[in-house]
Amino acid sequence: MNADISEKSFQKDIINYLTSTGYIKRVTKDYHTYTCLDIELVLNFIKTTQKKAWDKFYRIHKDKSDLKFIESLVNYIQKKGTIHVLRNGFKDISQFKLFYPMPNSNLNPELEENYKKNIFSIIDELQYEDRNNGNRLDLVIFINGIPVSTIELKNTFSQGVENAIKQYKEDRDPNESIFKRCLVHFAMSDEKIYMTTKLQGAKTKFLPFNKGINNPDVEGNYKTSYLYTEILQPNQLSRLINNFIFNEDGNIIFPRFHQLDCVNLLLKKPEPGYNYLIQHSAGSGKTKTIAWLAHGLLNKFDFNNNRVYDMVIVVSDRKVIDGQLQKQIKSIEKKRGIVDKIDKNSKQLAEAIKSGSNIVVTTLHKFSYILDEIKDVENRKYAVIIDEAHSSQTGSYARNLRKGLSNKEVDEFALDEAEDDIDEMIITELERARDTSNISFFAFTATPKSKTLEMFGYKNELGEYRPHHLYTMKQAIEEGFILDVLKNYLTYNTYFKLVKTVEDDPDFNEEKTKKVLRKFVEEHPHTIKTKSEIILDHFMNSTYYKIKGQARAMIVTSSRKEAVLYKLEIDRQIKNRKLPIKTLAAFTGSIEHDTVEYTENNINDIGNTSIEKAFKKDPYRILIVANKFQTGFDEPLLHTMYVDKMLNGVAAVQTLSRVNRIYPNKTDTLILDFVNDTDTIKKAFEPYYGETYLKEATNYHKLYELMDNIYEFDLFYEEDVNTFVKKYKSNTNQQVLHVLINKTVDNFKKLNEEEKVNFKKTVKRYQSIYSFLSQLLPFSDLEMEKLYIYNKFLTKKLPTVNKPLPYIVLEDVDMDSYKIDTDSEIKSISLGDSESGLSSISPNGSKYRPEEFNKLSQIIETLNETFKTDFTENDKVFLNTVKENMLQNEDLTNKVLHNSKENVEAVFDNYFDDEINSLINSNLDLFNKINGNERIRNELKSILLDEVYKQNRISNNIIN
Repeated sequence: MNADISEKSFQKDIINYLTSTGYIKRVTKDYHTYTCLDIELVLNFIKTTQKKAWDKFYRIHKDKSDLKFIESLVNYIQKKGTIHVLRNGFKDISQFKLFYPMPNSNLNPELEENYKKNIFSIIDELQYEDRNNGNRLDLVIFINGIPVSTIELKNTFSQGVENAIKQYKEDRDPNESIFKRCLVHFAMSDEKIYMTTKLQGAKTKFLPFNKGINNPDVEGNYKTSYLYTEILQPNQLSRLINNFIFNEDGNIIFPRFHQLDCVNLLLKKPEPGYNYLIQHSAGSGKTKTIAWLAHGLLNKFDFNNNRVYDMVIVVSDRKVIDGQLQKQIKSIEKKRGIVDKIDKNSKQLAEAIKSGSNIVVTTLHKFSYILDEIKDVENRKYAVIIDEAHSSQTGSYARNLRKGLSNKEVDEFALDEAEDDIDEMIITELERARDTSNISFFAFTATPKSKTLEMFGYKNELGEYRPHHLYTMKQAIEEGFILDVLKNYLTYNTYFKLVKTVEDDPDFNEEKTKKVLRKFVEEHPHTIKTKSEIILDHFMNSTYYKIKGQARAMIVTSSRKEAVLYKLEIDRQIKNRKLPIKTLAAFTGSIEHDTVEYTENNINDIGNTSIEKAFKKDPYRILIVANKFQTGFDEPLLHTMYVDKMLNGVAAVQTLSRVNRIYPNKTDTLILDFVNDTDTIKKAFEPYYGETYLKEATNYHKLYELMDNIYEFDLFYEEDVNTFVKKYKSNTNQQVLHVLINKTVDNFKKLNEEEKVNFKKTVKRYQSIYSFLSQLLPFSDLEMEKLYIYNKFLTKKLPTVNKPLPYIVLEDVDMDSYKIDTDSEIKSISLGDSESGLSSISPNGSKYRPEEFNKLSQIIETLNETFKTDFTENDKVFLNTVKENMLQNEDLTNKVLHNSKENVEAVFDNYFDDEINSLINSNLDLFNKINGNERIRNELKSILLDEVYKQNRISNNIIN
């Protein structure tokens, strides 16, 4: 006899499994089509579990009690919805429960007994239409007689899952009561599963409910057997109803498989003291995953029926907490007062922690200001959920969070090294930051760097650090939750020719001169005019009509000044051409151009409306940005990006991903890049397309080498460090601290240029690695910590080593020609399927390189050879503005080593003004010859973020 490969056999296997694990098999005649209930089971559940309530109800309605109860229940379901009635029951004379949730603990045996009285049932071939030979559903799942899920089955020996989806869309009337009542509908084959919570005919949107892009093989069972062996099992289905499914703006929200799987995985460990890394791509529904996890952690109990976590703290490293995250966490809240939004100041956070709020949503940096206020808070156990785990989560801010929440009691052994009370205080702080046995961290990111993997990932038997849960960019793209931004990538080559305008051929630093000249070209009015014409022509001829005429575009510039220049030029062209669009510009602070000081407010003229809100409305169609909105900006109508900035690594991924959000009628995206080549972009995306892992841990012994290297410069000694730290920790007058540091500064000034550069690079590497490793070391090292504290103050006072950029070169050159080749074809950048391994932090930073001087004519020739010269006379323009690229200032980069890229803007404003003024004042004559001191100052400020990014990129090449 041949094997039975029919759909009926598939159906029978599912039913047999479910009935063997607690389900009752019912038949279609048990289903009442008008009420959409298995009435017998509903009444059986109520009368068995709530006798007192039923007796009270019966005294009023007598023999009509059954009918009246069903009428009342149907009315409540129609009014409030199935999930509301299952969770809250309803009241009619008595308060009735329609479902008993699985208890979080066994403190109350009655709750466990009630839970066991729930009736889980299944009907196959359910005829749901009130007519003869009506349509049938393959499987319907009921809880206590109330339908909660329908399933359409297809066997790939005959039909695929697509046929089940087609059946729901074309053959199932969404107005039938059962489709409105059920919480989720599954289209299932033996290969794949898709689900929806709302049938809308042909418009129905089915979401994948699979374990990956493809479901793995299951020995002796179907690939999709997890639906009935896991998801529909009474315990899991009960958790879904009680903790996951909710109503949002009239729509039922049901978790996708990876969201449910992730939360379940993270809730398995019953005790704090563990770190978890979740690598979830954009499009994963991270906000909802975090919300479900936060509430799940709060309601987690250990084997002794105690709460595993007293508080759940959701942390972002952005200054303005994502409003969507706050809203989402509160939307799942079952009781008022569970969630506390910390959206005012650090004092609000301190009060929330001291009062013992349940779930707190806040920013990372606030912890640095409340350490003293919360140090005496009673011992608590915390779950810390990190939204977007970037570099800041491994630096000084993260150390302060750990110190503030840790309840570590320092043992005598750890204090053996201490010589006095100050040493004991430092060791206590170190131990609290290092030993966080009362805290678990749950870090979410789409682009984990090596530090993040080592801090929060798990270490496998090969010594690799990997994420605990994975939802890749590749899966998000293939499942249709984000668009592939590399599918349509257009690069335009730029050509220009420079000529020398003086007879002399002076020597200039080649690298720095090239930067000045390139900046000169990019900010030249003809350059901006040419690119603006290309952008407007492309936008009006193509992008304008995308997404049914709603598409937006972003121009990514390399500086605030370029953002202003683009804004002014594009607005001029829009006015002259009478185009029906407007632009917006986003940048921090102010920038002066042609004696006018521009800010976001006066250049956009949108009143009190935010740029984000204005950009959603016509006629605002093009957003011009300078660093701002390159990360964290979520606008689904954004379709096209015009890139006029060098991008690399994580920054490239985060920037280009701004256009990947899906939206109705949005079928593609386009990147038009004036600067970067496709190989660079491909290299940036590859580590994050699949799983990212760290090959090996950082060797902490290298810290001792760095410490020895620092002392070998003979600028200060251990006793100097010890004296300074003790004075600082004793709240000594600031003047004394300056005097102690100044001795080292004086010694530093006596070094030659190479020694100065190497010393600063060595200190920078030590500070970066130690701030990270001090949270992971299996011990506390007092000497290392003191050197770290000393270096923090020393680096703020060390003078800059870098020589100013040679702006004088601009007096000696003109630009002979400029042209952009627009004949390029759109390319698709393909990424591989493999995982990507990152390297651990290297203690060896880049070393001093002597400046290479070259004749101006040779420098210009090199640039011209790079950018070619076959142009007409119409291309010729005169060079008359300053071209400057990233500043190479060691002090500036050192100040931002411990901040995420998202926080760099704030760091600039707080710490770098003095350094900029010093650089300008050292070359006042040259600056005045070009633009005047104030203008140059603002120009330099406008490119500072790019400079720090450049330095971070160099460091990241070593780290990653």
